[in-house]
Amino acid sequence: MTTALTVRNADIDLDTLQRTAKMLVASNFFDTKGAVEVAIAQIATKIIAGSEFGFGTFASVNGIHVIQGKPAIGAGLMATAVKRSGRYDYRVKTLTDEVCEIEFFEREGGKRESLGVSTFTRAEAVKAGTQNLNKFARNMLFARCISNGIKWFCPDVFSGSVYTPEELGATVNEEGDVIDVTPTVRNQPQPEPEKPVHRAPPQVEPEVNFYAAEPEPQPAPQQQATQ
Repeated sequence: MTTALTVRNADIDLDTLQRTAKMLVASNFFDTKGAVEVAIAQIATKIIAGSEFGFGTFASVNGIHVIQGKPAIGAGLMATAVKRSGRYDYRVKTLTDEVCEIEFFEREGGKRESLGVSTFTRAEAVKAGTQNLNKFARNMLFARCISNGIKWFCPDVFSGSVYTPEELGATVNEEGDVIDVTPTVRNQPQPEPEKPVHRAPPQVEPEVNFYAAEPEPQPAPQQQATQ
């Protein structure tokens, strides 16, 4: 029985995978949460996911996150995957603080055939609650635009839909890389705190000492004789 795990672009031996994950966790270079066993499993999962998408170990650990059970990939890795797929390509037509337009192509017979244009505007970003618009508008618009275009025109690059971390509620920086992997649920009502329950103190029965000596009986008073 073999422990080899076959993926799209690499063969990963589970023993090697575990040793690699342990080493990366021990380095303390990566932000992991929970117990050591959980951290090792998280790093290993990133490596497996990245291998299926064609990324190396270090790029996978840094650029891939699993949020709400879905793969979240940085916009830079997404763009790299399209360019090196050999089948697809893209060209940025417009990139301003107000709009991003990216045209996607498929290579056939030495020619590039246009598949369509992905567009994402600032108005759409505001409606979607996109982060960092006031600081890094073009970066945020590009990330959403490339993510949508891959879903629409070349989903087989990732064997299905993928998302940017920001789309799934993670806090990201100007490059779209995760700062805090814990997703933030927007517009979610918070439960009211429970009211304290006041309970009467328990009744304490008086302690009975069964070994205490019983009082000696006193003689009855003598009656005076009447004359």
